[in-house]
Amino acid sequence: MPLPVTPSYERRLRDLRTLSPDTGALLERIALELQPQVLATSIEALEAQLLDHLQEVAEQQTRCVTRFWDWLNAVVAAGALTPPQAAAFACEAATLGGPSGVVPE
Repeated sequence: MPLPVTPSYERRLRDLRTLSPDTGALLERIALELQPQVLATSIEALEAQLLDHLQEVAEQQTRCVTRFWDWLNAVVAAGALTPPQAAAFACEAATLGGPSGVVPE
């Protein structure tokens, strides 16, 4: 069961696509692969976390990819993504997050 599409998800996805179409496409792929039913967190919290991380990537904030990778590792540890899926998503985020996405602050 992928991440459900809620009105807030649709609104934030539209905003993210305006800022960075490629990051919006990454968000959609992650939402399709994510298995939220195995996580202890609510759908609303999971949605907010994912969207917040990818907003940072789209804005190319310092260390955004490092924070996203940490979140992906927690999701993998819970069984909601496989390690290869997380690695592929992190690599794509690294490309989108700009040169400061993985450097120390």
